[in-house]
Amino acid sequence: MQLENSYFLNRQTLFLVFFSLIYFSLSLPAGYAGFNIDASWHEALVMAIDKGFVFGRDFIFNYGPLGYLNTGLLPKSVSIWVLVAAEILTLVNYLIIIKLCFQKSPKNFWLVAIAALVIFMPWGFISDTSFTFFYFFIFWLLYAKQTHNSGALILAIVLSVLIFYIKVNLSIIVYGLFWLSLCYFWWAKAFTLRTLIFCLFCQILLTYVFSILLHVDVPAYLGASLKIIDAYQDAMATMLLSSKDLAVLLVFEGLIVLVVLLFALRTFSWLFKNHFFGLYLYVLIALAWFLGFKQAHTAVGAYNIFGFFLLMPPLATLIYLFSENQEKLWAGRMFVVVLCLQLVATQIIRYYVGEKTFKGYVLTYPPDAIANDIKEKGFEFDHILQIIAGKNPVNYLNRLVSYQYDDNFKDSPVVLPVDLKSKIGNASVDIVPHQISHIYFNQLNYNPRPVIQSYQANSDWLMKKNGEKYVSTTAPAIVLFRIDPFREQNPFWVETDLTESLLRNYQLTDTCVIQQDSFAVFQKNKVLKKITSSKISTIKAKLNEEIPIPQSSSPIRFSADIQYSVKGKLSRLLFQPPYLYCSVTYENGKQENFRVIDKILKGGVFINQKVITHAELSNFFVNKGVDNQRVTKIRFWSNQASGFEQSFDGQFNEIKIME
Repeated sequence: MQLENSYFLNRQTLFLVFFSLIYFSLSLPAGYAGFNIDASWHEALVMAIDKGFVFGRDFIFNYGPLGYLNTGLLPKSVSIWVLVAAEILTLVNYLIIIKLCFQKSPKNFWLVAIAALVIFMPWGFISDTSFTFFYFFIFWLLYAKQTHNSGALILAIVLSVLIFYIKVNLSIIVYGLFWLSLCYFWWAKAFTLRTLIFCLFCQILLTYVFSILLHVDVPAYLGASLKIIDAYQDAMATMLLSSKDLAVLLVFEGLIVLVVLLFALRTFSWLFKNHFFGLYLYVLIALAWFLGFKQAHTAVGAYNIFGFFLLMPPLATLIYLFSENQEKLWAGRMFVVVLCLQLVATQIIRYYVGEKTFKGYVLTYPPDAIANDIKEKGFEFDHILQIIAGKNPVNYLNRLVSYQYDDNFKDSPVVLPVDLKSKIGNASVDIVPHQISHIYFNQLNYNPRPVIQSYQANSDWLMKKNGEKYVSTTAPAIVLFRIDPFREQNPFWVETDLTESLLRNYQLTDTCVIQQDSFAVFQKNKVLKKITSSKISTIKAKLNEEIPIPQSSSPIRFSADIQYSVKGKLSRLLFQPPYLYCSVTYENGKQENFRVIDKILKGGVFINQKVITHAELSNFFVNKGVDNQRVTKIRFWSNQASGFEQSFDGQFNEIKIME
């Protein structure tokens, strides 16, 4: 028996070492800057950290000052060893969970080993670091309750604080969950009141210390995050999959839920034993499932739903680990079924991504560079050797010793025109709406509005914050501005307060072309112009009712308070909000439809002039839009009309800038 146990432990240890080597083979300790809409905020984040911006005041976004733990792009002032430490922390949590699974199922070594590799390795586990840490946080709460181990609570505290400074919106849920868990642990007599109070004190103290070290105004940080959370779904919800493709994936999601529910019903009586520990477990699982579902189904696309499916087997693992031992056989079967459903669903998603061809499906597996080479030249045996060469722990060590921050700028994907770069010099600069990479790669003096990308400034409060920046004493000297539509929206019906501030505090002095995109160049005035806003009229209107637009040579700002109905609020909570549109009729008789964000509309949009192109933008700022097409009427509508209250109030205000 002793020999058998020794054999099992040696085999287990060898696997954990093997797992660790695979882990370091599939990752790198740091990445280099990219060039797309997401890469732009990665780069904004590192510039904000290096410049000592205060998060919550100078920088308002989903991610906080430790957001680089998720992106992998390091600030210049941060050592690569910080990322290494985060990756080791992640690995240690993996190994502990796998080891506990071995202990729970000592006779199924190969099943546990293969499942661990399938879950954690080829698929990337959970791609978002904040969600990965959230998963570990849930694990340690459950482990603390089951074992009465106060060390598990300390680990949960550390993870919660890291999440707080990685992604603040998720952390609000994490902190609330931790505090409620402390109350539950006290009621269940899992820990003494003294221990729980000490843990609460440690979390608050650690949060405070980090706020000083990381330059975070915690009240402002939380307040801004609540505003972003409230408006995020309305502006960011979009459907990138066909209804048929989505329906197939929803079937698999439903099957996974059904399998877990059937197991929960089988163990129903256990839910209420041991101070309702089973119920506590399922509440945590359901919350994590729901958060993952909402994150994946805001922008309903293949990769987002892929990430959601990756979360399912790990959650099933927690049910397996913390269920009663007498139910471990059925818990194991439940886990295997969930894993198989996930594997089939993720292969279907790969098939979608591969343009529904077998070749395209296969090419979703190699790295992008190799896949593109195969597409151009055809498959060669050398491609296999390249994949093997690219997937080993030596690459991790090579990056660790060779990483240099300045290498981000070796092969710049964007170079500014010489005359523009000369004009900017060392002056502070911002760019609208989101192409922050232009500033980063040219190493300009970045001085952004707080909500750094316009698609995130999707409410009256967030727009106002950006407008205030541009008329403040810290306003950037130069602003690069581009008309760029986002998800069916009118490109000029965003950042309304910022537009007003440009009219007051800036002069359009030039136009430049960057990467074939036209930008207007604004320079700050020496004197801030005064502004008057005069109410023209208020209206009471209904959806699908045509609203005439008052005529004026000055810009007219229109605001309206269109509310979701009860049905719309439920749809917004459980899946996606209904989409609101505005049909715009111009004086030449032509019509266009734009998606409208209710919270932006509440703050107001410039309604009476057509500003869709770069030429129309220039004319608006230089000639007050004299030659722009006038809007004669508008009509709000929705394909889900029952999702909105039918009546609403609106107001027209004429804006005049005093020269």
